[in-house]
Amino acid sequence: MIIILKINGNSTMNKKILIIVLLTIGVGQALRAQTVFFNGLGRAIVTNDRLKGPVLNGGSTLPKDTTSARNSTGGYTLFDLGVNIQPNESFRGSVILRVRNEFGAFYGQGASLAFRQLRIEGLAGKKVKYQLGDIDMGLTPYTIFNPDEVYHDYEADIFGIRRKIVHYENFNYGNKWRVQGGDVNTNLIFTRGIEKIKFRLFGARIKKNNQLANIPDRVFYGGRLEVVQSKYLQLGGNLINTTDLQGTVPDTLYNFKDEVVTGDYRFTLDMDKIILAAYGELGYSNYVYNKKVSDTTVKHNDYFYDLGISGAIKPLGIKLIASYRNIGSGFFSPVAQTRRIFDYGTPTIFGNLQNVNDPNSGSTRIPTLFDRYSQEGLYNPSISTVLMPFLPQYNNVTPYGPATPNRKGVTFSIEKSDTAHIFKADVKTEILSEIVGEGTAATRKFLAARGGFSLNINKIVKFKRSFGITFGARYEHTTRATSSIDLSSLLLDAGLNFEVIKNLDLLVGYKLLNALGNEYLSQRNSFNNITGTPLVVNINQQQGIWALGGRYNFNNNAFFTIQGHMVHFNNNKNNTLNYNMNQLFFNYTIVF
Repeated sequence: MIIILKINGNSTMNKKILIIVLLTIGVGQALRAQTVFFNGLGRAIVTNDRLKGPVLNGGSTLPKDTTSARNSTGGYTLFDLGVNIQPNESFRGSVILRVRNEFGAFYGQGASLAFRQLRIEGLAGKKVKYQLGDIDMGLTPYTIFNPDEVYHDYEADIFGIRRKIVHYENFNYGNKWRVQGGDVNTNLIFTRGIEKIKFRLFGARIKKNNQLANIPDRVFYGGRLEVVQSKYLQLGGNLINTTDLQGTVPDTLYNFKDEVVTGDYRFTLDMDKIILAAYGELGYSNYVYNKKVSDTTVKHNDYFYDLGISGAIKPLGIKLIASYRNIGSGFFSPVAQTRRIFDYGTPTIFGNLQNVNDPNSGSTRIPTLFDRYSQEGLYNPSISTVLMPFLPQYNNVTPYGPATPNRKGVTFSIEKSDTAHIFKADVKTEILSEIVGEGTAATRKFLAARGGFSLNINKIVKFKRSFGITFGARYEHTTRATSSIDLSSLLLDAGLNFEVIKNLDLLVGYKLLNALGNEYLSQRNSFNNITGTPLVVNINQQQGIWALGGRYNFNNNAFFTIQGHMVHFNNNKNNTLNYNMNQLFFNYTIVF
């Protein structure tokens, strides 16, 4: 069947009509074969934000603020419709169509229509699984990994609701990256000697070519080979290449290549009451970047290893872990070291408030704790081939995740849980140092301790309605003797949820960040080399957030919540820079 559709003009409405017609045709064909099913999400958000505090009135060093709004209202309504077509077990196509309307745009005039996701997946020859299109990709912490933006393992429910929205909008599903590419894998099963061998090949584009600047496409590709000898022993090998594709522009002025090769292992001894394990990953990277425009080539390579042991006592629900890692200062793995968030991004709420966080930060308000869990546009969707700048008060020990270069030291942790899901807790301590100094022979020393617990009180007292509390904390301390550095930060998170009546929850949360001291932040050029004079940062600030709200659960897939978030930012070096933000937040969400 051939369908010819002609639409005159290039208006946005004509494009929307074309998309809807094509989608309707596809769904209609699938329905005739009875191979279509739907899923999706609907959400409505309204926020009212208020700004006040000394920073608006100015002072001896700051003029009166005349540009920032004191009150704003925003929000949107959106609907994501997922259409999945599966004519047989060997093929499945899926598309997510998004309709979004900004708050205040009446009669659909502010509505937008777009494809949020396009994906094809299936099974070739009944053995080879494949995915093409918009896919989520992850591998190991040193090859493909999307590190968390800040510690929030025991975050209060009232904050978690907001963070889930941000993660959904930015495709942050666990520690995977959303990329546009392909992934193929298969297993070979054996009857003796080994259980199976797993093969995986993948590739994705991370930068589109720029014809005007003679910048070619930049992609990453690679594979994994894993041997599962038994439940006791697994061995793996990984290869990741990030490179520019020559020929995608007529005359290439840039040529980037980075190769990462790693091997990993896990040996497990499962006894009656105790499980012992030894595991690790080790490898190297090889970096080459040539710029013909300046006749410059930079090359470097380095290695890493991360080795650990663990023991679990089954009757007690306790697990002990100890590890040692050494990650060279020249080890570079872009798809594992890219940061999830832009620390120096501009928030959409009161973003033009002048110089309130850090006199070195520029002319706009930089993100706070509140912005990091509530602002969708601050998150980074793409892979960076330069280590991104960061704010040390949020994470100075491992700002680029587990693969942060120029680190060595030990990690200890203990975890406790029970099968009844009454109590869960863990504590983790990292004692690290730099391998080589930055700008001096002296090296930084790092201490990081984090932990928390969650407790379902209702299961202890046999209460019919849910009643839970959470508490989490993270402490960091960075020191260096030469060119004195001494920076400490403390992050606290506490929460309570209580089912007042059936399906109606009371939610309470509190966050606190205290940061005090000084640091030197290295500046990097396009070759990822430290260059120029480091940025001197002196920090003495406190951030606090109180949140109170309610949530009504219509069922397991739909809820409505009203929340109030009261944000306090105190610059203890200059009180005239202090400010408060209060936000009233309404959200209805349904998932199907």
